Amino acid sequence: MGPLPLTGSPHAMHSSPRRLGALLALGLAVPLAAPLIAQGPPGGYYDPVDDSNPAALRQTLHAVIDDHQRFPYTSGSTDTWDILELAMEDPSDSTRIVELYKNASLAKQGGGNSFYNREHTWPNSYGFPDNGSGNYPYTDCHLLFLCDIGYNSNRGNKPFRTCNAGCSERPTISGGSGTYPGNSNWMSGSAVQGTWETWMGRRGDVARGLLYADVRYEGGTHGVTGFSEPDLVLTDVEALIASTQTGNNESLAYMGMLAVLLTWHVEDPVDARERAKNDVVFAFQGNRNPFVDHPEWVACLFESDCGVGAPYCFGTACPCGNGDAGAGCANSTGSGALLAAQSGSLSFSHDDLVLELSGMPANQFGIVFMGGSTAGSVFGDGRLCVGTVHGRFPVRAADAGGSLLEGPGIVAFTFAGFPPAGWITVGVPYFFQGWYRDPGGPCGQFFNLSNGLELLFTP
Repeated sequence: MGPLPLTGSPHAMHSSPRRLGALLALGLAVPLAAPLIAQGPPGGYYDPVDDSNPAALRQTLHAVIDDHQRFPYTSGSTDTWDILELAMEDPSDSTRIVELYKNASLAKQGGGNSFYNREHTWPNSYGFPDNGSGNYPYTDCHLLFLCDIGYNSNRGNKPFRTCNAGCSERPTISGGSGTYPGNSNWMSGSAVQGTWETWMGRRGDVARGLLYADVRYEGGTHGVTGFSEPDLVLTDVEALIASTQTGNNESLAYMGMLAVLLTWHVEDPVDARERAKNDVVFAFQGNRNPFVDHPEWVACLFESDCGVGAPYCFGTACPCGNGDAGAGCANSTGSGALLAAQSGSLSFSHDDLVLELSGMPANQFGIVFMGGSTAGSVFGDGRLCVGTVHGRFPVRAADAGGSLLEGPGIVAFTFAGFPPAGWITVGVPYFFQGWYRDPGGPCGQFFNLSNGLELLFTP
């Protein structure tokens, strides 16, 4: 089938895709014209999510994205071909798609063509090979991508790993160089012992698809249809992946390699093409890939890092023995100042991050400044932790409790007040630190500094 025409009256699906999914699952008649494709999650979609710790995040996020509407793999009605041809549409030509591994723009052909087919990024042979009406991961379009037929065959069911110069090259349309890694996919071996390394421009998409699967599929049954669902788990243990390949649908299945996927998630940040696919799949299935909308949740769920940013450069090796292992070098209060996120997120587009510089002497002036690298030299009564300083934010006075806030609007301020090198860019690490006056400080230099804070902004 070709893509669904953007006609009809899709308001019910657009306004409540989870409710529509429930109606469809129960066999109730509803129109299946292509839904209105909205950009981004609807208001309140992630409100139930608790990201305070990994366990709470997994539980509440699973509840949000669970129980999606299943569409058939191949059918005379709306199926995965229709959804994927819309989701992976060439942004410059709506009659074409851009496939995954070769990055080629191909004319839309519909199902059963000789140019591209559907890639299960989580191979269905690992846990869910039987495409029955109750097999939800088999047809989940967050896990499926249109793909050059030859490259799909080359990938097979190899786990995702890091390759090397001894691997075979499968170039994108940009052309192969023969030099690893270049702008190519790389492969070696076969099956569980094999390796497939996705090219740099789409490895993050693949990683976030599999990370989604690990949270979406946690066993149990579908909340509307009652069909059993597998528990899909990412791992770095090859033997566990091999144990999954039984030829039957399994209640517990493994895929990998987790450490590689986490690296790819960072190396290839979310872009407009990935966001567009997420929006289209959501319009049909009624659930989103949360790691496209909130990339920062990956670190919390899979690396137990649920804070915003990475603090560093605490008060050791301070100039006059005024150490504080939990903040910057100690000041006249007897403790050091701490720079940390007070609220908001690392979303570039939301620009809602608020930083708090606390532990200063009451009512003293301070500033937050930002650079492009780290440092570690003595400066005043503390240590300078930021190198290649791009600029500083406005001077502010601490309150009676010794705290000041910077933000929201941190991203916008860099564009208005910093040179171009300091304009915050998604996926680039930046280093922040607080400076403040301390006339009664222990080392007699009249000023001190906080710890450093590394921040990596997401879309």
